[in-house]
Amino acid sequence: MKYLKHTTAILFLVTILISCGNETNKVKSEIENTSQTVKNAKKVTEGASEMEKNIQQLRTKEHLTKEQWESWLPETVLQMPRTSSQINFMPGLGSCSASYSIGNKRIRVMIIDGAGERGAGGVGPYRMSSKMDYDSKDEWGSTKTVVIDGVKAKKSYVKTSGMYSLSMFYADRFAVDIELHDFSEDSLEEVVKELDLSELKKF
Repeated sequence: MKYLKHTTAILFLVTILISCGNETNKVKSEIENTSQTVKNAKKVTEGASEMEKNIQQLRTKEHLTKEQWESWLPETVLQMPRTSSQINFMPGLGSCSASYSIGNKRIRVMIIDGAGERGAGGVGPYRMSSKMDYDSKDEWGSTKTVVIDGVKAKKSYVKTSGMYSLSMFYADRFAVDIELHDFSEDSLEEVVKELDLSELKKF
């Protein structure tokens, strides 16, 4: 009986300690997130004039034509065939999207051209995100800042779907989104290389 009482007391203390530890970690995480948000807000503010200059420059440009998008768009990515593609045009805004798949493996690519009146505003969230730094992790997944081929990007992972994604503001003009399903994290960088985004700057 005495042994049982001691065991119960120990288990009770352990439970309290674990509970306190979880609460402490939660508070610590919230503080870190708030601190990161403040830092990002400062960076966006400091880069406001630079972003405004970029907007004005993009407004004077013409977005890519259908022929230019088609001449760039890869037939295969990571040895997977292109299964669908779509080139969209609205007044002052152009974009291109494509999907590549074999079985459960899927890659989705979406690019918005920031040229033109509407394009300059359409890539706004990506322009702003390029000034920020990300480094968060929770039970749902993670988001962090990476640099690929000299370009800053936001990389995310969603545990529930096993999806990796990457978003970036490329060449101060193009908003790029990449999603991978049933691939490893390292494949993101391989996809960026195979897309050869630098070709878009030549048009």
